[in-house]
Amino acid sequence: MTATTETPRREGALDVPEGLPRGIDLGRINNRDKAIAMYGREFTEKLTDHALLADEAAYLAMRDFRDKSTGANWRTFDTALDHGIDALDDPSPGMVELFRQLEHIPDWVDFDQLYRGAVAFWRAGPIVPPILAWATIAGGFSMYSATRPVLFSGRMRKADHVGTRLVESFRYVVAAYAPGGMGRFEEGFRLTAKVRMIHAAVRHGLSRSDAWDWANWGIPINNLDGMVTQAGQFGVKFIDAVHSSGIRFSDREIEDIFALSRYVGWVIGVPEDILHTDYDDARKKTNFHTLIEQPTDDLCRDVVHSVIKFSVENPPGDVEVLPAPVAKFMTTDRRLKLAYGLLSTWLPENVIKDLHVEPTPWRFVLPAVKPLLTLSNRVGRILPHDDEAATFRILKQFNAAIAVPESEKAKAVANPDEVGADAAANKGGMPVVAKAI
Repeated sequence: MTATTETPRREGALDVPEGLPRGIDLGRINNRDKAIAMYGREFTEKLTDHALLADEAAYLAMRDFRDKSTGANWRTFDTALDHGIDALDDPSPGMVELFRQLEHIPDWVDFDQLYRGAVAFWRAGPIVPPILAWATIAGGFSMYSATRPVLFSGRMRKADHVGTRLVESFRYVVAAYAPGGMGRFEEGFRLTAKVRMIHAAVRHGLSRSDAWDWANWGIPINNLDGMVTQAGQFGVKFIDAVHSSGIRFSDREIEDIFALSRYVGWVIGVPEDILHTDYDDARKKTNFHTLIEQPTDDLCRDVVHSVIKFSVENPPGDVEVLPAPVAKFMTTDRRLKLAYGLLSTWLPENVIKDLHVEPTPWRFVLPAVKPLLTLSNRVGRILPHDDEAATFRILKQFNAAIAVPESEKAKAVANPDEVGADAAANKGGMPVVAKAI
């Protein structure tokens, strides 16, 4: 295919080296011709251009933190996060723009709908935690693009760090997808903004790493991959995993869940022009992203297996991912085999094959009990039920285990400076590649 040479408008191109191709011609993009044939050139080039675009507002704020003359730092960021930007006497330009975006509520946001979406997200009950741990978080790292940035810090390659990373991920997801969690001064909003700055710190570190392969991977923590995290991992693939387990969401519940994931995507910095608008749009963009992904490689496999193994042997916050009655009577080895059996139901067959998941009889467990789960779900929807109460029961269990003391709120998720520094230092031991530009 002939390379396209037109330079796109790069709103998120600070610290990106000159001479890179357009997004569609990056090494990470697979099946270019097929994508154009299926989705059209305009759509394909628009989305792939975002592999070289990223969250500029958070990145400018991060650069202010590095410039001592601005007076911006993590203390002022936390103050603005907890009390609003007006609580600062002289905020830096980067901070002002970041909070202008954070505090802007798009006209499509309906907080009552977001609340309903959070209730729907959790009301499927005990099946939700293993889906989040294994299909969504671990399964997400089967994607080639998702693993590149996280591997540099070493936090997903070293056993003593995997647990911390997993607990932090649970803490963030539970907070953001809790009913009312995305209110401006609620914990979900706060942690989403924190994760946004972690992304900026990792981008800042990797932009200065000799091992980051710009011509193949594009910009670290880019818009394209950020979009599919909300549309795909916590949207389409979560819904599909729940449905494949025998529990069905109503059309309204699906609409509400995707409204919530859309707003989480907005707060975390995905630009509105590629942010999913609804379920159908999310599925289209998720399918497109899957099509253009490079195949799962050894690095992907290492991360996925590390997360699953650790979550089984050392459940996040000592809360079993599996329902307690199931986990109680099973050895660690059997729980691990069951985890892979469930994963075989939730992830596409080709992904399971690429992950080298051993086929065991446990893969038949969920299909065998699916009719019972389906019947239970249908009866439960007919009989009087309280989805909100059920949601808060399961959230109470998780929050009690993964909560941090009020005095240590800053430790709820990773320290951005530490993660950024680890990425810059390549503590994950990623190989330095010959530059193609």
